[in-house]
Amino acid sequence: MDLSIAMAYAMISSYGKTDRAISAAAAVLRGFHSVYPLSTNERKHLRLLIACRLSCSVTLGAYSHQQNPQNEYLLLHAQPAWKTLELLWGSSQNEEGMAGAIDNMFDIACDGCATSCSDISFPDPSIPDAFRAVRSIDLPEPPKKKQKTEMSNGLPVITFVTGNKKKLEEVKRILSPANDSKKPLPFFISNQKIDLPELQGDPIEIAKEKCALAAKEIGGAVITEDTSLCFSALNDMPGPYIKWFLDSCGHQGLNDMISFTEDKSGYAQTVVGFCAGPGEDVVVFDGTTMGTIVPARGSLDFGWDPIFQPDEGNGLTYAEMSKSAKDAISHRSRAFEKLRSYLEEGAESIKDKIASVSK
Repeated sequence: MDLSIAMAYAMISSYGKTDRAISAAAAVLRGFHSVYPLSTNERKHLRLLIACRLSCSVTLGAYSHQQNPQNEYLLLHAQPAWKTLELLWGSSQNEEGMAGAIDNMFDIACDGCATSCSDISFPDPSIPDAFRAVRSIDLPEPPKKKQKTEMSNGLPVITFVTGNKKKLEEVKRILSPANDSKKPLPFFISNQKIDLPELQGDPIEIAKEKCALAAKEIGGAVITEDTSLCFSALNDMPGPYIKWFLDSCGHQGLNDMISFTEDKSGYAQTVVGFCAGPGEDVVVFDGTTMGTIVPARGSLDFGWDPIFQPDEGNGLTYAEMSKSAKDAISHRSRAFEKLRSYLEEGAESIKDKIASVSK
């Protein structure tokens, strides 16, 4: 509802008054959707909700002016609000395709911004558009992205989506053969940092959606990782939002969040997603390590490792442990070991899928 209110007032803003009310609303929707994605079901109710808010505005404005006719300020928004309400839900709806055109504009704002960032700044559907003929030209689809293959040594490339060098180093170490009992994976693991929307919800569902979006953006096989640090006393918060809590609060701030309780227990969780390419199914692998939240100890250069003391860590925090000791029990290692087994067992079929995507 808050979104529809913001869109309603954007439509009667200075920009909306220049016969670009729908564009103004779509601009607000694009920004909101990029941070908090709307479902298709939520999106289809926007036009009605905006019309309801505008109806409230004009009705309350008219009533207030009736009570105080000398106060012209009460009618400040009346004219643009009535005009916008007419556009959304008035007699202009008799024009063929008007409602569909508005809904389509909102779809462009949501779906277009994730791919081509289609222009959403053009006249309202009820305004004659001198460039309509040009806009309706069927342009060829942009060429399909192909996954980079440099330095692949002839192996199919899987991109680990991260810009964190230490995380990449840790993951490559986990996926590499630790001893003669393991063969090297028949894939080349590269990495790339891309901006993906910050999704909310269940960690597993977040991981699936994020991985599918990454495969579409990369244009090939991807690995994504979503890590949570969960405090028992806070009903598993901060959870998947730990990165933002750490950036805002620091190690001490995270400890302060549970200073009110004796329960310092928690767990670290990594959910790894793998997708062989755009449109392919996403599989996820979950790894969890139980532990205790403690004042920071050890090296401070790798996230929240200094404040997490795993139950299996002989009293050491992650930051105090050697790389091999941490790899043996860490949440990330457990999730990526499951991924490793999956890639080993399904190597041939996965290769075929990656090859078909890159053609």
